[in-house]
Amino acid sequence: MRLQTERCVLEPPAAGDLNDVQLLYGNEKVRAFLGGTRTGAQVERAFADMLKNPESCWMIRKQDDGAFLGTISLDIHHDGEALEISYQLMPEYWGRGFGTETAKEVILHAFRDLRQERLLAETQAANTASRRLLERIGMKEERRVERFGEEQVIYSLSRESFGTDDPPPISSIGL
Repeated sequence: MRLQTERCVLEPPAAGDLNDVQLLYGNEKVRAFLGGTRTGAQVERAFADMLKNPESCWMIRKQDDGAFLGTISLDIHHDGEALEISYQLMPEYWGRGFGTETAKEVILHAFRDLRQERLLAETQAANTASRRLLERIGMKEERRVERFGEEQVIYSLSRESFGTDDPPPISSIGL
């Protein structure tokens, strides 16, 4: 499913997106809190998984020029209790509101169209920029865990607190 924000288009990945994903997964700044950069083979495996899940993973592009900004996805959280929103943006787009804008749209999609009652997000405690983004979109710290050798903060957001308690049917909103 294609999603759209004021400045961005979120489209399922296509075979031609591999180079962009390689740049993203190979960027040391992007991967600083995500276990480090990935090798070519690791990126190809991750990309193959993205292609298998076109309803839960999106390539983020600017509407005006099609520039690749990053990826955003909804996947089952490590603990298996709810869907988790995850995102990665190229550093040149950090601090410009693209993460907040696209995360809000994917959250709205999860609550309105997928009828989720609750979403999670997990980030390293040391990743203050990501934590601020999650808090800005209304997520609340729920707990901390030790995972991947680092302290992780797990955030949650309910449909009710996001304000989509009684969403309109998707056909009535023109998506």
